[in-house]
Amino acid sequence: MKVFITGATGWVGRHVVPELVSHGHEITAIARTDDSAAALEKQGVTVVRATLEDTDILHSSAKEADAVIHLAYIHDFTDYGGRPAKIDFAAIRAMCSALEGTDKPFIGTGGVLGLPDPQTENESASFGPRKEAEQIAFEYIEKGVRPIVIRLSPSVHGDGDKGFIPILINLAKEKGYTAYIRDQPIKWPGVHVKDAAILYRLAIENQHLNGGTILHGVAESGVPFRQIVNTIGKKLDLEVKEIDQEKEAQDYFGWMAFVLKFDGNASSEITKQKTGWVPKEKSIMEDLETGTYFN
Repeated sequence: MKVFITGATGWVGRHVVPELVSHGHEITAIARTDDSAAALEKQGVTVVRATLEDTDILHSSAKEADAVIHLAYIHDFTDYGGRPAKIDFAAIRAMCSALEGTDKPFIGTGGVLGLPDPQTENESASFGPRKEAEQIAFEYIEKGVRPIVIRLSPSVHGDGDKGFIPILINLAKEKGYTAYIRDQPIKWPGVHVKDAAILYRLAIENQHLNGGTILHGVAESGVPFRQIVNTIGKKLDLEVKEIDQEKEAQDYFGWMAFVLKFDGNASSEITKQKTGWVPKEKSIMEDLETGTYFN
């Protein structure tokens, strides 16, 4: 299968590419820099030099593909819902419009934090621009496209992770202690990045998945955030403090305080039934204990 990918050198993308290549898929991907292009070409990927703002290139590249996987996003949480979201919406429209009338799959990416009903995979998206991104993709069902959304866990962990867990570790080192927010017993789902990569492959290979299908990249339904924080404190030999949402959370967590308002206890049972996905890699806590986070 010919697969067009955005975000192929990002954290998830760099695992999706070898997973697809090892199963015989032919990959075309966009790259912004010489280093990214070289890394992809070494894996046998056809490189198109472009960014998410080059919608004409996204459209023409998607038109040549049998499936599209959209992983790229400008992760600027200080402008959440602003320019990054607008660029994402335009990119989705460019790629989905190229697939009109083909019944080819477009795999979008979202998240499970803040779902209205975390135990179901059939609710609308969590909030804000991620909800709108899903809705934009699903508009193309009636135009002969098969849009599918994979909602990832807030922690997509593994060796080389640069997401929320490393941010928490770096905050603890900087502040001299680690913290959780009083009266917010939130839970975070987790998925190992290698398991997530397999789910993307299964999403394009399963021809029976209908347009509008929502899949959850969730290997663990909900690890208590306080448990994650306690382990970080233990590994760094730092005090664990309870802090106040109103007075102290913003000072300690910065922009991440917004993320910590949302519970993420989510299920992937429907996903497993639909795709046959079986996560096999380390859990979050195993990765914190035995992985490379503190090396």
